[in-house]
Amino acid sequence: MEMATKPVIIGGRTAKKPLLAALLGGFLFLGALLSIFGLTGVAYAVPISGVGEFTVQFDKLNGTGFKMYGGVAEAGNAPQTPVFVNEIEKATIQGLRISKDFPALGIRVIIVASEPVSIDGLVQKATQINGNISFGSLTMKESYVGDVSNPVEKAAKEFTQGADNITIENGDLKTVYLFQQKVTLPGMKVYFEKLN
Repeated sequence: MEMATKPVIIGGRTAKKPLLAALLGGFLFLGALLSIFGLTGVAYAVPISGVGEFTVQFDKLNGTGFKMYGGVAEAGNAPQTPVFVNEIEKATIQGLRISKDFPALGIRVIIVASEPVSIDGLVQKATQINGNISFGSLTMKESYVGDVSNPVEKAAKEFTQGADNITIENGDLKTVYLFQQKVTLPGMKVYFEKLN
C-alpha cells in the first residue's frame, strides 16, 4: 500500500484576536522586563535596533567624550540609510522620553524616566538630530581611510567631529540604533498611547 501526501493550501485569514493577544502579551513582557530594569535601576549592554525608526526626546543631555561620524544603518524597510553615529563615554539625561509608533496596531509605545538617567558607553545612530547644542573643545577633521597604495582598496575621506563635552537642550532625535554599556533608569515607566 502506497501512501502519498498532498499539499493542502488553506485560505489566508488572520485571526485578529489571537494576533493582538500575542502582540499585547509580548509588549507586556517587554514592559515587565524594562520594569525590572527600573526597579533595580541598572541594565547592562542594552541594544535597541531592527525595529525601524523611533524617537528619542529629552530636556537636557550632558555628556563627556563625544565623537560623531557618518555611517549607514538599517532603518525599517531601508537597508542602507545614511546616519550620524554618535558616541558618548558618559551621559546624564533629564526628561528622557523614547517612543515608537506601530501604525498597523494603532499604538505608540512610550518609555519615560522621571529622574535623571545616567549612561556609560552610549552609541546611537540617528537620521535626524534637533536641539540646542554646545560643545567644549570641539575638534573637526577629515582624514583618509584605507590603503592609498593598494589600487583595489580605494581611499576614502572620513569626517569626524569630537569634543571633550557636549550639552544638548530640547533634544529630538530620530534614531535607528541605540546601545548603552550601562544605563540607570530611575523612575522609569512604560505605557501605550492610541495613535490618531
